[in-house]
Amino acid sequence: MKRREFIYSGAMAGLALMSACSIRDDQEQEIGFTVTAARCSSYREIELRAVLLSIVERLGALNSIRRGDRVLLKINLTGGSTVAENYLRQRGIVPWETYWTHVEVIRVMSELYRDAGATRIWVADALFSSASYDIGGYREKLSPLAELIDLDLPGPSGTFLSMAVKNPLRYPSFFMREEIRECDHLASISKMKNHQNCGVTLGLKNHIGLVPVSRYGINPGDTSRSLLHGNATETGLILPQGIADLNSARAIDFSLIDGIFSAEGGEGPWSPSFNPLRPQLLVAGLDAVATDAVCCYLMGYSPEAADYTNPFYNCLNHISLAGKHGLGQWQLAEILYTGPNLDQLRFPFRPLT
Repeated sequence: MKRREFIYSGAMAGLALMSACSIRDDQEQEIGFTVTAARCSSYREIELRAVLLSIVERLGALNSIRRGDRVLLKINLTGGSTVAENYLRQRGIVPWETYWTHVEVIRVMSELYRDAGATRIWVADALFSSASYDIGGYREKLSPLAELIDLDLPGPSGTFLSMAVKNPLRYPSFFMREEIRECDHLASISKMKNHQNCGVTLGLKNHIGLVPVSRYGINPGDTSRSLLHGNATETGLILPQGIADLNSARAIDFSLIDGIFSAEGGEGPWSPSFNPLRPQLLVAGLDAVATDAVCCYLMGYSPEAADYTNPFYNCLNHISLAGKHGLGQWQLAEILYTGPNLDQLRFPFRPLT
């Protein structure tokens, strides 16, 4: 039985929706679904664990993990601890509920990887300050399961390694910590958000945090990766190309997007239109481009939108750019999706302006 025999049209013409309840386990194995999504109303242990178990089992996401494997979980703690604490104190914005990957999602996934056989787990992001792990319970809850590393700091070798980019759009190589090269499996555990310069920031965009600020600033003392952004007139071109090149340098093996709580209007509360939301969604996949495409659709946007149109008003569409560059499937009609009807899960974010 061929996989395309199960595809039927959804509310959007040609959208490939797979009805999980109508497909036997043996057929599902043969089809090889790449993306799924699920409703999850909170970060409470019982519900969250059940939904994540269902997601990884449906995709077979942990089937490739072997005893002794080294797993790196790339999370998103953008902005740093000082900024997070200031917005929490002054405006009551809780970072892990709005624009940081929630600690409970990371903890449960760490346990699932450990139970699957991983013997070394790294939780990693390039942090403005390693103190980010000290708020919100990250260090307390994750240290028994994983090593918490700051990708802005050199690894055990004392330096950063150069990783080549296959068929680069702009960057032939990137400097990264050695754990990124050494890991047997890389999972991106990101947040469902908008981004002022990139439209959306999901699994693919999460890779920007793989590289250290110290190596990617244009001017000494830059506190952002200005070399990956360029000046204001260049950002919409340079940043999407950098995203594609980073994903070429080190592909994502499993992408999980935390949309249980989230925010629209920007990647953090420093964005003037930032607004907390509660989509109550988790989106996951084995194809990072396809996962972003489905998530983009669930946010009320088209992953096939033309460059410099909603939500990519200020930039190239990095999802379609990555897809056209051979990194995955971005066209909804071709994505092998299993799970609830997408239109029933859809939670439109407002357009970016």
